[in-house]
Amino acid sequence: MPQILIILMSVFVLSACSTMPSGPSILVLPGTGKNYDQFHNDDLMCRRLAYEQIAESQKEPDSKEEGQQDYDISYIQCMYSKKHRVPVPGGLTYGTQQEWLAPPPPNLPAPPQTTRPEPSHSD
Repeated sequence: MPQILIILMSVFVLSACSTMPSGPSILVLPGTGKNYDQFHNDDLMCRRLAYEQIAESQKEPDSKEEGQQDYDISYIQCMYSKKHRVPVPGGLTYGTQQEWLAPPPPNLPAPPQTTRPEPSHSD
């Protein structure tokens, strides 16, 4: 019986540690005008920051994937703030065309008021 308990405890401890990522799962490239040393130093600092944020979080990640996602988000935010190139989902690109609406005709009556205006008090 004690051997089973020891095995179960070992499995529990190892599975609890498996939610912590070992590094980013995304590619970040040096920003314009950044040399390799700057990129390397920023990368190390942002990895440490992302790891600390996950480790000190009030909520333990539910899975390894959730822990990795939280880590990647922190890492991307840090590297972006250091002006490096970070991945952007395709749905976030902005087109150059803007939709312009025509102005209303000049003689259009004002819309009806839904509330009564408060009377002005004059002295």
